[in-house]
Amino acid sequence: PGGMRAPLDNDTSTTGPESAFFLERKLVLKPGESRTMYFLYGYLPEGFTYDGLVAKYASDPAGHLRRSCAQWKVSGIKFRAPGEKWIEREIAWSGAFLRSGFTYDSYFREHILSQGAGYQYLAGLQGAARDPLQHVLPFVYTDPNLVRQVLRFTLKEVAADGSIPYGIVGSGVPMPCRYRPSDGQLWVLWVAAEYVLATRDADFLKQRIASAPRQEANAGDPTVLELLERCRKFLVVTQGNGKHGLMRISNGDWNDSIVVNRLTPEQVADATQHGESVLNAAMAGYVFDYYGEMLDAIGENAPAAEARKDAEAQRAAVRAQWNGRWFKRAWLGEGLGWNGEKQLWLEPQPWAILGGAATEEQRKTLVAAIDEMARKPSAIGALLQSPADLTMKDEPGTGTNGGIFAAINGTLIWALATVDGEMAWDEWKKNTLARHAEMYPDLWYGIWSGPDAYDSVLSKHPGGTAPDFPVLNMHAHAWPIYSLIKMLGVEFHPKGLRFRPAVPLPEYEFESSLLGFKKSANGYAGWYAPTTAGRWEIEVSVPPAPAGKKWHVRVNGAHSSLTQSDAAVAIHGESRPGVPLRWEITAQA
Repeated sequence: PGGMRAPLDNDTSTTGPESAFFLERKLVLKPGESRTMYFLYGYLPEGFTYDGLVAKYASDPAGHLRRSCAQWKVSGIKFRAPGEKWIEREIAWSGAFLRSGFTYDSYFREHILSQGAGYQYLAGLQGAARDPLQHVLPFVYTDPNLVRQVLRFTLKEVAADGSIPYGIVGSGVPMPCRYRPSDGQLWVLWVAAEYVLATRDADFLKQRIASAPRQEANAGDPTVLELLERCRKFLVVTQGNGKHGLMRISNGDWNDSIVVNRLTPEQVADATQHGESVLNAAMAGYVFDYYGEMLDAIGENAPAAEARKDAEAQRAAVRAQWNGRWFKRAWLGEGLGWNGEKQLWLEPQPWAILGGAATEEQRKTLVAAIDEMARKPSAIGALLQSPADLTMKDEPGTGTNGGIFAAINGTLIWALATVDGEMAWDEWKKNTLARHAEMYPDLWYGIWSGPDAYDSVLSKHPGGTAPDFPVLNMHAHAWPIYSLIKMLGVEFHPKGLRFRPAVPLPEYEFESSLLGFKKSANGYAGWYAPTTAGRWEIEVSVPPAPAGKKWHVRVNGAHSSLTQSDAAVAIHGESRPGVPLRWEITAQA
């Protein structure tokens, strides 16, 4: 650029492909002399002044890094295990990566955690709607304000009929595109239920949501709960079920390529009208029940009963699609029939376990099939399909045709943890950045960040990915954290929570601002710190006490009476803001 051929004049008015930003400082150093220079670079956010920001950062610039590191150390999620130091590093790294991914949207006036990668930085879209919701799940445990903002952002997208656009472009513009996914509302209901039940912030449901870009809500605006009910009714009434009782698929569900990206226009029209999604139905078996628990917690018993009834109907519909080894994937209409009769599609299988569609016997058979067909062939996580599907747009072993997706393997780890802790732990480790770095050390991505999906052993370049933007996808950072939490067996309910730990390590410790859990040679300990004061029940699944000893419980520092079933200890105690409920279970003679 021409600016390099002459002294700089601080003129930044030039624009275009030949322009660049240069900063020049001239200084003279004597022998042995050193100087440190600090530069302030960025943009001026709405509500801030230039002079104010310069004054803020010009004060003790040498201490900024130290203070920043100290703040990072007291926030976020921590997991420690003797002999597994790399896990603590990876969780800290991905947690910081996620937190740094938040940006403020000046149209919706909320923070949002974009999917990133090529979706945001090449295509320029904020989508799909489900993605910020799943990325924010770890922040239920660390930063409830951010969860509320992502939920509000999404609820501001909800149309009068309950529909949600695929994505947002420009300044608040619903993305004009052919994708009409059928699962967005399920994610809204799930994250809202998790947030309210975990934090006990029921007042959030009463907040009114202003139509963007209006900032202040008025009495005529719907509440959070009213918008959630609008989403639920869209799923069960407007979108509805097909001839097999399964939720309709529209022209796609989580998988954009299940319909619109691989069928002819005529087939797409037929599938959109008649198609059904086993994935949606299996997920609804879990989400509707969980949402019903949240409604029960606030005394909304009638809609809670409706939600549970719908959950049971979806479970029954999924159960009918068992082929002897796994559940089918989708019904695409009379012309195309069933997908997934002769091929394992991974997406619905974890939800069939988590949502209760799979019977006890089916769970065992299904896990064996997943292990054999999707897990064992791959060193870096389960395959999305096995074998590959020759009708898919993507090459075999790439993308949605047998690639490896953190967003799906996260639910797989969670589901496996309810059946086989050792297998779940193995799958968790396979999906980490550390494992990809070990298996493919010559690939620069997959070490410090990763893509939406890796190419699998079914592809020509295992471990690779689409080259356009192979890093900065937040799935690679959100799901290893959230699935690790789910391996603790954390389940929230109106009266408290349960721990059913499946991490197969003799000792480990999990910390977050919401709750903690520690397993040691002496037993178990932890805390629970919701935002609302209350008395809670905490149930911990434990093995039999060592020979000659019994389990003893302390709650908030005092001995407590023990309520124990065959495999769990029930703890009752109080918390209030700033004063967690702390508990210990120890084996004593």
